[in-house]
Amino acid sequence: MTYPLILLFDFDGVVITQKALEFTALKFLKKEFYNWKNTESLRLIDFARLFEESDSSNRLKALFNVYRVYKNYIPSRWRRILFFIKFRRTYPKYEKYETLKPNLKDTLLELKKKGVIFGIVSNTSGERIAFFRKELNLDEYFSVYITRDDSIIRKPHAYPVLIALRQIKRVLDVPIDKSKVYLIGDLPTDIECAINAGVKSIALLSGHGTQTDLEMANPTIVLQEIKDILEIDPFKNLLLD
Repeated sequence: MTYPLILLFDFDGVVITQKALEFTALKFLKKEFYNWKNTESLRLIDFARLFEESDSSNRLKALFNVYRVYKNYIPSRWRRILFFIKFRRTYPKYEKYETLKPNLKDTLLELKKKGVIFGIVSNTSGERIAFFRKELNLDEYFSVYITRDDSIIRKPHAYPVLIALRQIKRVLDVPIDKSKVYLIGDLPTDIECAINAGVKSIALLSGHGTQTDLEMANPTIVLQEIKDILEIDPFKNLLLD
């Protein structure tokens, strides 16, 4: 029995660049109204990560997350909430300018020719993924999409990956060998998710996470850029066949 190589992707910072969130963060950081504190060491992409961490379709959960996540950066409680509401309304205006990560398209097309199966496992909303599926023609590359709306438990729990594998098996009618499944992400939670699901993990350094945090999560493989996937032995050997 032949088991295909399966590569599951986190979305923000791995599939798309997140320039929209970064640009929005830059605009808001310039607003003295919020009395920003402790922001000197934060990158714009870190602000994008903080927003993702606090966002939720459940309003009460989102408010609780905002209070916790931004506590060290916006002293005033009510200004934290106001910031989040305005930020959430602002950044989608710029998402139409979002693009795929550099070299991702060519990498995916090259591996797809060899039968590699791709999926997305993300904590973002299903509505947002649906927008980008159309805007960036993601169905040309990816076979399954798991969002926070498809799973009652988010990463780093194993459940989103297990759902993705179940869908791949059912929809594509292929057998699954977890030793041939990789989850690529840019945050320690992605690495933890892969470990919890019993699949291999790839830490991508060109996204949100820092190299130190990602390496401490003990990934199977560490990559600088997306295109470096082609240098991982199983994928490299597949291309040489």
